[in-house]
Amino acid sequence: MVKKTALTLFVAVIALTANAQKLRFGVKGGLNFSKETQGKVEQLYISSDLSFRTSFHIGGVMNYALTDQLELEADLLYSQQGYKDIIYTTAIEQNIANENYTVTSHYINLPIAIKYYIADGFYAECGPQIGYLLSKKGELENWENTYDAYSSDNTKKIDFGIFGGLGYRFNNNVFIEGRYIHGLTGTSKVVDGCKNRNIQISLGYLF
Repeated sequence: MVKKTALTLFVAVIALTANAQKLRFGVKGGLNFSKETQGKVEQLYISSDLSFRTSFHIGGVMNYALTDQLELEADLLYSQQGYKDIIYTTAIEQNIANENYTVTSHYINLPIAIKYYIADGFYAECGPQIGYLLSKKGELENWENTYDAYSSDNTKKIDFGIFGGLGYRFNNNVFIEGRYIHGLTGTSKVVDGCKNRNIQISLGYLF
């Protein structure tokens, strides 16, 4: 009985050790090139095509090797997003026409990726992403006040999307990758058609 218990514990320890060797943690960060799709805006007349806003993301990585070619990865990222635009007229404030307008969105994002290694170091990836909006605000370049149209009453907190990308992991466990994240849910409760679009370029390291 004692021998069987000892053998069972030994096998369990070996199995846990083997699985632990497949689980790795890391860090990553990099650039965002983000925008939102144009919705139907009635009170604030903005341009027909919103511009990309350059910002950043940073966070942690949890990577699990399913096979030699297949990995499952979950990231927890702070991601600053938004868009740029020009207000060309408004129904209320004519004095802010032709002003540069920048919207900043602060998200905590959880992307879950399936990674497939095509060749040595090179991989393709795809998966879903869910995000939580911490805050969002708009700023006019030459106006003293913040144009705050993003209260909890008209802004959605949860953002869901899908992504795909390519990357390369070097022998020293440094990796570089690019992702395109395509938002599926609207960002506004009152305006239809506003959805996140984001291109991410990341540099990371697995311990």
